[in-house]
Formats: sequence, C-alpha cells, structure tokens
Amino acid sequence: MARLLEVSAFDDVLRKRLMRSLQSGNIAFLLGSGASFPAIPTAGAIEAEIAQLLASGREQDAYDRLYEFLVTVQEPTNKLVSGNFDESVATTLGHYEVFLRTIEEILLARRTNLLPRQVTIFSTNYDLFVERGCAACPTVILNDGFSRAPGLGWTMEYSSRNFFRTLYSVGNLYDYRVEIPCVNLIKLHGSMSWSKEADTIALAPGQRDPIPDDTFENKKKFSQSLAVVLPQASKFRETLMDRTYYDLLRIYANNLDRENTLLVSFGFSFADEHIRDITTRALKNPTLRMMIFAFDPTARDSFARIFDKYSNVEIVWSPSVKLDFPQFNQALNQVLHAPSDTR
Repeated sequence: MARLLEVSAFDDVLRKRLMRSLQSGNIAFLLGSGASFPAIPTAGAIEAEIAQLLASGREQDAYDRLYEFLVTVQEPTNKLVSGNFDESVATTLGHYEVFLRTIEEILLARRTNLLPRQVTIFSTNYDLFVERGCAACPTVILNDGFSRAPGLGWTMEYSSRNFFRTLYSVGNLYDYRVEIPCVNLIKLHGSMSWSKEADTIALAPGQRDPIPDDTFENKKKFSQSLAVVLPQASKFRETLMDRTYYDLLRIYANNLDRENTLLVSFGFSFADEHIRDITTRALKNPTLRMMIFAFDPTARDSFARIFDKYSNVEIVWSPSVKLDFPQFNQALNQVLHAPSDTR
C-alpha cells in the first residue's frame, strides 16, 4: 500500500533515496491547479459541475460556469504577460521561480553523463507561470514544444516531436562540449499561449481582451476559441485539441514507463480520469516511484484511496500546516541539500 509520510519526518534514508533519483534517474513533475494559487483559484470539481449541467440540458448555465472559470485564468495571464502584477500574481510567480531555480540546481548537480540533464514538467494548467518563471534561470533552456525556426509567415508551430532533445554548448577555441540543462514543459490541457491555426497549434502572446458583450453566444464563442482542453467529461472527440491531448497523454505514459523514473506530484488532485488511469497502470512498473504532496489530511485520504495498492507511492502530508507551494519548495530543498553522504 502507499506509504504515508509526514513532511517533518524526512529521514536520512528517504533523503538518500530521493537524492539518488534526482542525481541519476529520470525526473518528472506533475503540477495541477493548486500550484497556481493564489493567483488562480483551484479548479476543484468544475468538470463534474459542468458535466452535470450539460446532462440536465442546462447548456447556458454550463457555459456561464465555464466562462467564469476561464476568466479566472485569463485575467492573471494578462497581468503576467504585461508585467503589471498584482500581489497574488507576484506571489505565485515567486513560488514558481523558487521551484525552477531548485530544478536548475538539481540539473547542474547531476553526477552522471549517462542520462541527459533534463527535467520534464507535466502541467494541467493553462497559465504561463512556468514560462515566465524560467526567466529567473538563465542557464536552463525551456522546451515548450514550439519550433523556433520560423517559416515564411513567422509562425511558430507546436509539435510533440520537439521534446526531449539534447542541446550542447561547444567551445569555439577549445575542444569541449557541455550539455545545457533543459526543462521540457508539457501542458497536457493546452495553454493560454496557444492558438488554433487551421489544423495546427501556433504560439500566441497569451493576452486576450475582456469580452465587451458577455452574452451567452459570446461566452460560448470565447470558450471554444481557446486552444485548451476544456473541463468537460467528454474530452475525446475529433478536434485539434483532443488529438493533441491524446498525443501528450501518450508522452506522459511513455515517460512513466521509462526505467528508474521519479514522478513528483504537487497541486494535482488526480480527478482527471485519463491521467489517473495512465498513472495507476504505469505504477506496475517496479522502477517507477511517485511522491505526492497532499495539501491537507483530506487530500491525503483521497490519494491513499486512489493508490492504496501501490507500494511505490509515497504521500507526503502534514498534520499541522497546509502543504502549499512554499512548503513544497522547502521540502525539495531539504532533499537537495542533504548531507554529502547520500551517495
């Protein structure tokens, strides 16, 4: 069964195990809506709410709820892109910057040349906090899936084939080659910086003006114009975003099937049935280890029920404090800065 671990009880054995994974294993993070709080409210049970409204024939109420949710993401995104931060956006961005600098330190400290200096971040968030936060890590390349070789129209197209490429810095005077640390950002539900261009996805600024006339038809049009997988139960249909979603889920599954992989989950509830099913199937791989950070005891109990059968799952929780982003960053740093005898 899954192991429950109090965040204050990071013992030496656990530190050593995690440090070995960070230094010589495949590293992946899974981020959910809890990571972008307080700038953006957590998604909660919005998918179930919308599905219930649609099932009862209340389409207008469903799109009202969907539009309300999308606005809570779009408004902070506009501030993030423009640089006109309010307190909640600045606070959330600060959390991401600490997290990404920790990843940078992990990659620079890797002691093996057998594995690439790469970390993969799987995120279900539409926002641009990871993209903006990477500006605080000048030695790390962010691979967001877009080719930076523009065509005639200077359109940067998205393709899953662009991930997991290894980049090197080569000296022009001396014969040396150094691998550049890289973060693969795989946004499973799409992004506010994506736009639909015919049958492809192109890079967009991410900013959108508020709808001047928020009638039902305009709300529906706005919701369907975004290059994101909307929070609806029926995700798989013959559309561009659903094909993209399926392709990215395949990458997620393949990544977990790799030997000696560590998956660290924060802010994600596993309410998405597709991601949950892929994860539980992958946990049959005995070399895969997953560590889930539970926000509170209620989340801990939910994770314990979902992953009850898997001994390679560790659920980190606290009886006294909420495991928010600062607590998560602190725990990562405790592992990263473990004593030197962790080899």
